[in-house]
Amino acid sequence: MPLVSEIVNSIHYESSAPGAPGPCTEARVDWADWSPAEPSRTHRRRSVRGKGPRVSGRTASGRGRLQRGTLSRDVIVTAALRILDVDGAEGLTFNRLGAELSASPTAVYRHFGSRDDIVIALADELDRISLDGYEPHEDWRESLRDLALRAWRTALDHPAAAALCMGRVTRGIHELRAVDAVLEAIHRAGWRGPEAVLQYQAYTMWLLSVASRNAARLVQEAADGGPEGWVQEYHPVNPAAYPYAEAAKEYLRQVDHTEVFLRQVEILIAAMSAEAPSPAAGADGRQAI
Repeated sequence: MPLVSEIVNSIHYESSAPGAPGPCTEARVDWADWSPAEPSRTHRRRSVRGKGPRVSGRTASGRGRLQRGTLSRDVIVTAALRILDVDGAEGLTFNRLGAELSASPTAVYRHFGSRDDIVIALADELDRISLDGYEPHEDWRESLRDLALRAWRTALDHPAAAALCMGRVTRGIHELRAVDAVLEAIHRAGWRGPEAVLQYQAYTMWLLSVASRNAARLVQEAADGGPEGWVQEYHPVNPAAYPYAEAAKEYLRQVDHTEVFLRQVEILIAAMSAEAPSPAAGADGRQAI
């Protein structure tokens, strides 16, 4: 039985799936190799609408008008992502896309019938970015760690896009690649059939929810001019009535959201490990489907 047969019967796409995954790596995802620090406030302001600089009606890089016949869905999606990075969700309009591409809005309509169609395509593009260079690990836990970190990084790099569309169902090829990558890890852990799909849904729903919510926080911070509205700071009349919050108040002011995310990943994987059937692997290191 195919690995993803329970959930992909309704997924339709035009392009063919990529080749079979390459050989599994045994390298552990080393959290220490990646700094948990979030983008600086200055970077966040430039990445989303709010206090940051806006791009003029001409293209951001000063490119000339596109040659006839060179406009494509991929070109439009790339431009849409640039607009979201600079102007946020409010800047994503057909007129703005036309200006960014030095093309008429009507030309964009020939490829996308609505703004929501562009948003769906952007969601699939975020999956592509997250999966760029990914190879499954021998240990299913490392695969889930790697995939989680990739989604988090993508949301940090493109907060407005992640807040807008991360988690949308695209039925696109890159979403299918992501589905299969997670299900492969779940399969290696020993789950099959409906239980495998349940574990897949629990993992991905949590991951996309947390990553997109953090992206929305970054967007709002940029609009507000700083993180003050997201700092947990309390000044009760009678602090003694809240002894535990009072004891932790200094730490509540200094939350590192990436550090919190990494801890959540480990909690989730530990819980999954405690339940995993973990059957013996085949001679080639893969379990039979």
